[in-house]
Amino acid sequence: MSVSVSDELQLFAQEIQSFLSPNTLRDLARDVGFVQRTSKYQAKDLIALCVWVSQNVAMTSLTQLSSCLEASTEVLISPESLNQRFNKAAVQFLQHLLAKLLNQKLTSPMPISYPYTSVFKRIRILDSTAFQLPDIFSSIYPGAGGCSHTAGVKIQLEYDLLSGQFLHIHTGGIASISEKNHAKSLQDFIRFLG
Repeated sequence: MSVSVSDELQLFAQEIQSFLSPNTLRDLARDVGFVQRTSKYQAKDLIALCVWVSQNVAMTSLTQLSSCLEASTEVLISPESLNQRFNKAAVQFLQHLLAKLLNQKLTSPMPISYPYTSVFKRIRILDSTAFQLPDIFSSIYPGAGGCSHTAGVKIQLEYDLLSGQFLHIHTGGIASISEKNHAKSLQDFIRFLG
């Protein structure tokens, strides 16, 4: 049985609501500078727009996004005002939101075999994924070179299996992130760079 996109989004909505109250969202948005004063356009509206309302925010016109937002949340905002709110603080807010959800979801106790906990202080898992972007994004997300596209984004995550904590979450250009830059302490480590 296949799960539809709307069903997946509904499950994601339930996760956000069960872990993060509207007050928590507001506080997180203030902490990263996305919300600086009381406004009709709030952090929850950005989430609604980017997660539930539009299947493809990057390819939908601002006019259509404004209309969708008004239809679904009753928040009326001009396309230009909406454009101004798609900024670095909005990206940071969404990154922090994802990190917070992942931390809360995965910090539940996970049974780890006792012999490992007595030998190792940490079991660090570092992984990343990368994909190409249109060349217009090369100044923000530089690619690694050697391919037909000059732009690419990499998402990297480092997780400590024993503590259940995320140690590092980063997004950036492919050329700007390296797995070799992490775990530089005197810890023993096994690394797969394939």
